[in-house]
Formats: sequence, C-alpha cells, structure tokens
Amino acid sequence: MALLSLRRFGPIACLLSGFLMALASVVLASPAEARVYVAEPLLVAQPSYAGMQFYVYRPYNMPKNWYVTFDGYPVTKNRDGVWVYGTASGPNLNPTNYIVGSVVPTMAGIVPWVRPAQISSHVTVPSPEVAAVRQPGLPPSRSAGGETHSTWVPDWSFNPRFMAIGNWQSSVDRMGVLHNPAVPVAWKGNFPRAIYVWTGRSWYQITPRADQRPVDALKGQLYELTRMVKRNRFIWYEADMPVLAQQATEWGYYWMGEVVPSR
Repeated sequence: MALLSLRRFGPIACLLSGFLMALASVVLASPAEARVYVAEPLLVAQPSYAGMQFYVYRPYNMPKNWYVTFDGYPVTKNRDGVWVYGTASGPNLNPTNYIVGSVVPTMAGIVPWVRPAQISSHVTVPSPEVAAVRQPGLPPSRSAGGETHSTWVPDWSFNPRFMAIGNWQSSVDRMGVLHNPAVPVAWKGNFPRAIYVWTGRSWYQITPRADQRPVDALKGQLYELTRMVKRNRFIWYEADMPVLAQQATEWGYYWMGEVVPSR
C-alpha cells in the first residue's frame, strides 16, 4: 500500500512506445565485439510512495531477481516488496536499505552496474521518473586517500538520546525526514503501532489508529510538532540529510528520504 505523496521531477509519459520497442533488443557496438542486451523494459510501481512508477530492464548477464534502471543503477525487490538499490561485491550484488526514490544514488555512494551509454548506442535514454525528494546540498568534504569524507558533524550525531533509536529494531525499521517541520521520523511497517518524531530534545511518540497510515498520523500532528520544534529551537540543516541517510542504513533501517504528507 502506498504510504507517501511526493513531488515529481517529470512525467514518465514522455517515454515513447517506439523507444520501448527499440530497447527490447539492444545491440551494443564496441571495437572488439557486439553484445545483445535482452532488455524487456518493465514499468514497476514503488509501494513506498503513492503513484510512483519507473522503468527497469534486465541485461543478459544480470543476476537473478535483479534489474537495472535506465540510468544504470542495480535495483531489486526486498522481502517487503519494496524496490531498493544494490551495491556490487565482485560479480555479486547486495541489496541496500536505500529505497528507490529516496536518494540520489551518487550521494549514497551507489555505483552504476552499467553505463547509461551501454543501454543503447542509438537511443538517448531519458532518466526514469523518480520521487522528487528535497535534494540537499552535500556537506563540506575533503579528499583523503582517494576517498571523500564528510566534515559535517550534526549535533544530533553525538546526542545519546537521538542515537538511542538505533537500538529500537523492535519498533523501527525505516527512517526519513518530515517535510515541514523538518525533523527526523521513524516507524515500523505500513501500519505501525508507534511513530517517533525527533523534537530536538527527545523522541516524541505518536500512536496511530490501527488502520491509519503513517503519513496520515503525522499529518494530524503537524501543528503540535511545529510548536514543540520551535520551543526546543531545533534546526534541521540541509547537510544533515545525507548524514542521517547513511546512519539509518548502518542501523539496518530503510531510508525513506523526505516524507511529504498529502494535502
């Protein structure tokens, strides 16, 4: 069941039927050899986000149950039926907790499985539609030993009250950031027993009705949450977003990106 309503970058409808037919059997020319990718594009739905759909295809050498987006990133369905990005480990792929549509893959350190140019040497492939999350600017970084390290250290990252949520696996399996007020939120499953909202000093608990979606429970508490956040003088910075995204996945939680209640 769809949980969230998100903004969009652009409609998928611009993908022409002729393009899809051309992509069904794609020849990749190279000086040494030509390879044929049996693409069979599929339009799939992302259950985490209301109305989100995107196209995937299967190269000939793709591992079982894995697909590739049109911009070259490996994706698969997890045990909850949610599409997540994958990372390569030698010839194998491992699923991450980054939900497709929640992050810009490059910001999460995800490497394309194939280059976009490998999809077709004759057709310019547009980027697939993804959920339009608020894309924060990257925090200041420095290069050391060929790797980029963030120098941005949010206050909450060394606050034991905030970090305690990393041990709440019994009641939390996904995290994100509420759109307005901009505060971290966490819950478990499609119909959680509790939703936790960081107010700047503590995790405030919302108890949804048995049949209530998280987005609806949050929507009904926006006024009170705004008052608490202002009272605590909590400020969420754009650079906090990628830091929390990485931390959430290290805890084993699905990263939901920006949570935007429907209006």
